[in-house]
Amino acid sequence: MALLGCQYDLEGDTLYSVKWYKDGREFYRFVPKNDPPVYYFQTPGVNVDIGRSSNTVVALVNLTQESAGHYRCEVSGEAPSFATVYRQKYINIHLLPKGGPRVIGLKEQYNLDDLVVANCTLPPSRPKAHLKWLVNDKPAPSSYILGPWYRVSAERPDAAETFLQLSFFATTSDFVNGAIKLKCQATIAPLYQRETESTHYISLPFSMAAHPPEAKEIRDIASSVENTLATIIVPIMILILM
Repeated sequence: MALLGCQYDLEGDTLYSVKWYKDGREFYRFVPKNDPPVYYFQTPGVNVDIGRSSNTVVALVNLTQESAGHYRCEVSGEAPSFATVYRQKYINIHLLPKGGPRVIGLKEQYNLDDLVVANCTLPPSRPKAHLKWLVNDKPAPSSYILGPWYRVSAERPDAAETFLQLSFFATTSDFVNGAIKLKCQATIAPLYQRETESTHYISLPFSMAAHPPEAKEIRDIASSVENTLATIIVPIMILILM
């Protein structure tokens, strides 16, 4: 849901109407003298919840990519002047993924020269997410990376899953004291960042023996914004996605 707020000061004048437009097309009108005071015009990508809308707030539901566009609030005073002011802002619609990145394909323990392959997948989002692999907290070499790939969601045709593969042969230089920390980080700037981290071990001979495999650690770290939450503030317009 998105709440579009239109705050105004008539400076003693009487309100005649509040009108909302998307891309130059009127979709909502509030005229206090009318009964009922609210009128809604069918507009592609715009679905108004009349019960939650008023002269200062318009509630939009069932948002899609088609809902993005230039929104304008226009406020007019009563006769005889019918003085009119307006503000306009472009609003983009983001769909944040439900959950963090998921990593599959890793083993707890590896031998030297084993092929390490891990696939990182992020649930559908709009816009497409940026995935990044880190090895021991440093960006993975480009030679280790395959992808990214994208797949349109069957449930949300306007959103896409994101995939990124990590692939390399295990060498002692990749493992610190017999352990390697792998992390997949997902970002949709500036709204969303989450990462999934795990530690894995390599079997080393003699005194370079690995840490015990049962010490594997997996974490899921969230930051910035949870679910679908974004705020845009302009002089008279506020958009909050929930």
